[in-house]
Amino acid sequence: MKYLFISAHPDDLEFSCANLIRYLTNQRHDVEILCLTKGEFGYYDAEWVGPRLAKIRVNELYKAAFKNGVKQNKIFLADFIDGFVKFRKEHIEIIKNWLNKLQPDIIFAPEPYFAYYWQHDHINSGKLLYYIYKWGQQDLIQPIKSLYFYASLKPNFYWPFNDIERGKTSLYEHKSQWWFLKWMILFYSIEKLNFYHKKIGSWNYVEPYRRVLLRDKSKNGGFLLKGILGLISSLPFFNPTAKRYYVSKGNSSFAFKVRKLRDIYYPIE
Repeated sequence: MKYLFISAHPDDLEFSCANLIRYLTNQRHDVEILCLTKGEFGYYDAEWVGPRLAKIRVNELYKAAFKNGVKQNKIFLADFIDGFVKFRKEHIEIIKNWLNKLQPDIIFAPEPYFAYYWQHDHINSGKLLYYIYKWGQQDLIQPIKSLYFYASLKPNFYWPFNDIERGKTSLYEHKSQWWFLKWMILFYSIEKLNFYHKKIGSWNYVEPYRRVLLRDKSKNGGFLLKGILGLISSLPFFNPTAKRYYVSKGNSSFAFKVRKLRDIYYPIE
């Protein structure tokens, strides 16, 4: 059984899935990671964004994943540009190609519909996987047996654990993101509290996931909540303008690529 954990950015999995990943690798299951971007715009300083920051963040990903038992040769980079993961036909095809290359049985991806973190790369990553799982299986060499979403407000699967510090150790490897993680780490312990004692027992903490149940409409409902969260995720605060994707070194190949993407997705700015 092969498990594939998909993230939009290099630090996503350590916040949401570290304990489950560590368990699976300890049990010698085949675990791989597909990171869609290198986090090139994960800092608000034009002198750092681009390949310079990408190299740092990818190295942080390797170190963090290794602490959870995933070796570098099990980590793959899809080469999207940070901020430009879109729910579009061409991106669906890119993900399908990766799935045919890696051929996972079970996939974990960011929650796109019942999310509490509305960063647009996360939302679109989940939408891409949901679309393929529901409507694109016929194009896959290895059909997806199960799809789970992490960072979900509507979980139906819970991975329990007791040691909160073990989960944090891999997260601390993302030193370049400490400007953001120093606040998120406060939320980490709260978000992982076990509010599901009646379902899973007296564990201290859980990682909540939503297993996608395509044929069980009653468990995939919540249309009002889904609609409200969809409106929130569409707010300008969670959808940066073209100014967010400014590159100071305008003659580099990365800058040309970003400029081309800006022309496609932000044509009127």
